[in-house]
Amino acid sequence: MLIFEGSANLHRIVVLNPKGGSGKTTLAFNVAGYLAATGRRVAIVDMDRQGSSTRWLHNRSSELPKILGISVRDSGHDATKNQCIVVPEDIDYAVVDAPAGLPADRLIDYSCGAHAIIVPVLPSDFDIHAASRLISDLLLKAQVSRRNARLGVIANRVNERTIAYQQLRRFLDRLSITVVGRIRDSQNYARAAQCGLCIHEMPPSRVGRDLAQWQVVSRWLESRLAMPLTRRDLLRPAAAAPPRRRRRSWTAVVIPAAAAVAMFGVSLWLWSATRGPHDTQSTDQSAMINIEPTALPELVIAKLPEQSLPVSAGSRLKKRWQLSGIAHRDGSSVLILRDRIEHTSRRINDDVDLDGWIVRDTGSDYALFARNGEEVRLVLNEDIGHD
Repeated sequence: MLIFEGSANLHRIVVLNPKGGSGKTTLAFNVAGYLAATGRRVAIVDMDRQGSSTRWLHNRSSELPKILGISVRDSGHDATKNQCIVVPEDIDYAVVDAPAGLPADRLIDYSCGAHAIIVPVLPSDFDIHAASRLISDLLLKAQVSRRNARLGVIANRVNERTIAYQQLRRFLDRLSITVVGRIRDSQNYARAAQCGLCIHEMPPSRVGRDLAQWQVVSRWLESRLAMPLTRRDLLRPAAAAPPRRRRRSWTAVVIPAAAAVAMFGVSLWLWSATRGPHDTQSTDQSAMINIEPTALPELVIAKLPEQSLPVSAGSRLKKRWQLSGIAHRDGSSVLILRDRIEHTSRRINDDVDLDGWIVRDTGSDYALFARNGEEVRLVLNEDIGHD
């Protein structure tokens, strides 16, 4: 487990992408430079194996706003040990340059307690695929709250005249999370990095177009930093426990035994009903044919306890409700559900329960409901068939 320690006023901004070459480090030290240029006390936590953020700091002049460097290598390969990263008490903002190739089960270490999580995406098929997997893991496994809008995507190194950019734009339009901004493919970032500068510290006459794009990014970042952390932001999902051997309760023994007795009684009754009162040797099969074909199931079900025919609450939810529509607006969602039984429709917000089920997460084509530790995923216009 990765633990960040610092002042009570520490704001953490995490920049991550599992795929190398996404511009993650360049984005991280430009965010750190922006915060330092506005007079804040900033540290950049370099956790990437290449150490590019640390090299950027070595190139930085002492006359520029100070940025503290903290170089740490993630030792999360040993899940039994905690790793503590101590940020000095005089630092109020920490920008974390997360390592590449981060597995899904480690994302919670970086997302938990973060004021902002930034994911840069390049306009290529491989990068779009990697980003979609990352976003899915952040929402479903790390359980990052979509409602608090801490998670934002930046389209990085884009050239609006290319086909690749159009593909990236279609992908971003389908996302149900915030697209923070779009950063053009510019050599100004490489020139700034060589001198230990961020784009905000370059001559405005040279980087005017870049600064205009950063205004959108900085507005989103400032809004996230100004919003206090909630209990949802600090939620750390419990690790999956190894399967335990369940103790057999008395119902697990009594109910099957009662079912067996009932079946034996029904079979005996049917056998005696097909034979004459005195002719015990009769083998006439016509009596068997005259029995109503539905008699056996009805008699068996009538004699079995209700608990012997279990149907999970999740199955009942899926059989009754069909997700027929979903809309996202201002960080919240509206679900349109069709009642398969009553043939009516119902509209609910993601903060309203459905028959006791709470909406835990929503996407562009699904909604995840939770109740008493059980989770059910309804897919848009899903046809569950008929029994």
